[in-house]
Amino acid sequence: MTTLKDRFSTLATLRPDISQADVARAAGVKPPSVNGWFSGASRSMKAAPATAVAALYGVDAHWLATGEGAMLPTAAAQVVRVSGPSADRVEAMASMGAVPLISWVQAGCWSDVADPFLPGDADEWLPCPVAHGPRCYAVRVRGDSMNNPGARPSYSDGDIIFVDPDRRANHGDRVIVRLDDHAEATFKQLLVEDGRKLLKALNPEWAPRYIQINGHATIVGVVIGKWVPE
Repeated sequence: MTTLKDRFSTLATLRPDISQADVARAAGVKPPSVNGWFSGASRSMKAAPATAVAALYGVDAHWLATGEGAMLPTAAAQVVRVSGPSADRVEAMASMGAVPLISWVQAGCWSDVADPFLPGDADEWLPCPVAHGPRCYAVRVRGDSMNNPGARPSYSDGDIIFVDPDRRANHGDRVIVRLDDHAEATFKQLLVEDGRKLLKALNPEWAPRYIQINGHATIVGVVIGKWVPE
């Protein structure tokens, strides 16, 4: 279990844009009380200010008050925004099991980047509740080709999915594929039949529903889950 000072030090590293004055306003306390949390002069904090400060930083209130449990909320909680992800902030988020929320353009080349966590690449992070590799990321689905109403799995435009570039793609997996001829990525289900690899749209009305993978397509990640906010 970490100390209250340790936890506030972690928060200060993740969100240097939030000042102690901001914390005092959110918690409804005077600045000396906040200084005590950051300096270690205070070893505990009450439930009400802990809840308010946790909401400000986007972390779990019980973790902040006691050091117990996970720093990040459950997968149904909000996106955690990180200001200017330096190496220290990236390491802190990754150590908590969080993954970066990146753009669709970045998703197409993520597996080719030696150091994907460059400043500005990912300012938002999500807690990933399943086991994943070090390069796992989250991305918003584009289009309705994987939307299959009344069936599961189904993915609508704007849904957030977790993608692991280090996981081997097998028959039936949902995958992110880079189509080199189009210089962009696509999201489909992988089918392997008689030595052929096909990409299938889950939407039964999508055309073309099947695309054969040739030498100009590269699987760059396997979808391992979907993030559903509440």
